[in-house]
Amino acid sequence: MNLAISPTATSRPARETTSKLQTLIRTLQLSRYFTSAQVKETLLQINISSEELMPWADFDHPVVDSYGRKLVYNGGYFEIMVMSWVPGDFSAIHDHGFTQWGAVQCFGAAEHYIYQFAKGTLRTVEAAHYTPGMIRRVDHNLIHQMGNAGSEPFLSLHVYGCGHPRTAITGNARIFDLLEGSVQYTDGGVFFCLPEAQIIRRTYGVTGNRKTTMRHHHQMGDRLRRILEDQNDPALADKLSLLTHHQSKL
Repeated sequence: MNLAISPTATSRPARETTSKLQTLIRTLQLSRYFTSAQVKETLLQINISSEELMPWADFDHPVVDSYGRKLVYNGGYFEIMVMSWVPGDFSAIHDHGFTQWGAVQCFGAAEHYIYQFAKGTLRTVEAAHYTPGMIRRVDHNLIHQMGNAGSEPFLSLHVYGCGHPRTAITGNARIFDLLEGSVQYTDGGVFFCLPEAQIIRRTYGVTGNRKTTMRHHHQMGDRLRRILEDQNDPALADKLSLLTHHQSKL
């Protein structure tokens, strides 16, 4: 059976997957009820290389996107995605929506932080950085953030799954915005400073401890400066000014 990239994955022409990606797809089609540990073990055994993922690389992504994001395959109850990270790219702090099981394999030395959200407060639990080739498990409870603090670009491979078919497995993902004090819900990329059109809804009353807030504000500020170097947006300039004011008080 010849498995091709999902027609909804990208506006580019469909590309046939490599044999190792086909093996991954066939394996994931065996059940809706994998565990994250099983997905991690599957990725270890199949041993996909970053070179095989280059057809989905997006290192020239728009600066308003916090990283490149391409869907490789939509299996209804699972998704395979490739993310592209240039130096300075960081996701916002987020979870994975409807995802129940999955894993992420990173092909570079990524910074990676795990968080806990309880009683309206976000706290850093662990700095669990990636070394090249490392695989980490993903589940419904994971709140994390990853990014490229180095000098070289790299790719990461993401598998997200759910026991029930969904239009987007990572749909209804939460982004934690500690400047706004909100949780933003989105069906798209978990980027800093999402346009209003990409935010489904918000809830307010979110705070972070000092360590978490300082990291969040630094990374958001860096993304805002990059965007403002590329385009003149008065609303984002105001947000950066407010952010700088908040940082001075930490």
